Amino acid sequence: MNGLSINHYITPAGYPLEQFLDDCAGAGATGVGLTERALGEVPLARIKDMLAARNLAVTSVNSAGFFLWGSEARAQEQRNINAFLVEASQVLAASALTTIGGGYVDAGDAHQASIQELRGRIDDALPPLIAAAEAAGVKLGVEPMHPSRITNKSLLNTLAQTARLLERFPELTVIMDAFHTWWEPDLETFIGTHASRISCVQVSGVVLSNDPFMAPSRCGMRDGVFDLKPLIRMLGDAGYRGPFEFELFAHELQGRAVSDVIRRAVDDFNHLTG
Repeated sequence: MNGLSINHYITPAGYPLEQFLDDCAGAGATGVGLTERALGEVPLARIKDMLAARNLAVTSVNSAGFFLWGSEARAQEQRNINAFLVEASQVLAASALTTIGGGYVDAGDAHQASIQELRGRIDDALPPLIAAAEAAGVKLGVEPMHPSRITNKSLLNTLAQTARLLERFPELTVIMDAFHTWWEPDLETFIGTHASRISCVQVSGVVLSNDPFMAPSRCGMRDGVFDLKPLIRMLGDAGYRGPFEFELFAHELQGRAVSDVIRRAVDDFNHLTG
């Protein structure tokens, strides 16, 4: 079993990348997921050296895609971002470049199109990014997201959709985030069939509110409404040997220190896999 990686999204704005890497290495984490913000803080060559000095791998780069921008200027900016993230993934030997298609509101006036039309636009936009990634030796990992993220994140919302996408594009892999997929009735079947196509598994607990207007949120791996241990076992039984990455966002820290939450995450993961 691999050790635990920590996603950089846990850090609030202004938190130095070097401090985050020190927190991860000091807690016994074996890797990191890096965000666009982290990659823009210092040159890639310097980040590579910082990772090597702490013996940390890069398990994901976050996030390329976002193909639905209604403004051509914004779409071109996104293409430039995608190209940079492909380069970063290559330089840092990332396990995968997370790829998210975009949500309804990204399309601007075009959001009046049907959801089927917008999903078709995303599928048609994938081949150039796949080709660029392949040329750089980078794996693209599409991330299915809970339907609550349709508005501003992703129109890839079920594992059934994801399976069809994998069939259409054999070059793609999957970033499987337990936060988004724990509820799926097809979860066990998908893992059994597609374990070899999973490039990274993101883990956290899930908090559900009694307030119907509150979206689900993330918490520690041994908290929340479902047990991660059977999922981790299921993945291992299906032959998955890739990285596990803890993902929690800065607004979910609830006043706790980043370093404390990272240490707790590593302890939780060791308990779940021990």
